[in-house]
Amino acid sequence: MRWARVSVVTTHEGADLIGNILMELGAAGTEIDDPSLVNEYIDAGLWDYTDLPRAEDTDTVTVRAYLPEDERLEGSLLTLAERVENLRRAAAAIGAAAISHTFVADEDWAETWKAYIHTEKIGEHIVVRPTWEEYSPAADEIVIDLDPGAAFGTGAHATTAMCLRWLERIVSPSLRVYDVGCGSGILSIAASKLGADDVVAMDYDPVAVAVAEENIRQNAVSNVRVLQSDLLTACAGMPPAQIIIANIIADIIIRLFGQLDRHLAPGGTLLASGIIDDRIVDVERAAAEHGFVVLDITREKEWAAMIIRRSADLAD
Repeated sequence: MRWARVSVVTTHEGADLIGNILMELGAAGTEIDDPSLVNEYIDAGLWDYTDLPRAEDTDTVTVRAYLPEDERLEGSLLTLAERVENLRRAAAAIGAAAISHTFVADEDWAETWKAYIHTEKIGEHIVVRPTWEEYSPAADEIVIDLDPGAAFGTGAHATTAMCLRWLERIVSPSLRVYDVGCGSGILSIAASKLGADDVVAMDYDPVAVAVAEENIRQNAVSNVRVLQSDLLTACAGMPPAQIIIANIIADIIIRLFGQLDRHLAPGGTLLASGIIDDRIVDVERAAAEHGFVVLDITREKEWAAMIIRRSADLAD
């Protein structure tokens, strides 16, 4: 499979707006090329040696994302152009917002991302280590070895990081966990290593399913299964889960509420993330309409993660 590497030249103020659009069009992550950061590193002396010149134009940044070359690509590119134009008409500070794209193969995509992914500790115990780096963990650290491949999800993005921190708090032994839209499988692996008894990872994208399966093998977590599924449809006939994770986007989370009663155990928790700030109210409204309530919200940058439970369970 080939991927379209989509680039949008914008401003610092516009980077998050453009990034949100790309995520909602199906990109699993974004890369921001910010020349001012290079200058900051040079000035701070954080590199022993660099031959990089200081950037002269620090007012513009480039936001990049990868979209699969499939039947949806043309429509996604047209939608991107339309939404960028809508931002321009609304006088959003997005600068030129010039859009371009090139094509790369799977292996080129993976190699490109290696330059931006490094070992990172997230939360109190979880360390995410890309498979090409060495790391010696402390005694209380839980290491997840990860090769995101063509299904991005490393813990570096705020939505995933918030989920990992919540999982440290809510996962306990004997729990069953369903991970909807599992991507690279990072959250399923974390749930298993934190003590969950049975974990089912699901994704609609067959590429993500293959990548998650490989990451699960890499981490030797034998109690995690991966299924190709539209939301929770593949769980028909399975016992309900005590925790359901949905690190996707607001519109898909809103769809998910219609399936929760069949698949979330009494007293269970929905951990929902991937929600941009201006969609929080929409998710809260959908939760209430289906008999659920948002108990807690954490925010990072312009993203939110929610802890959601049934209203009836709280009354018991």
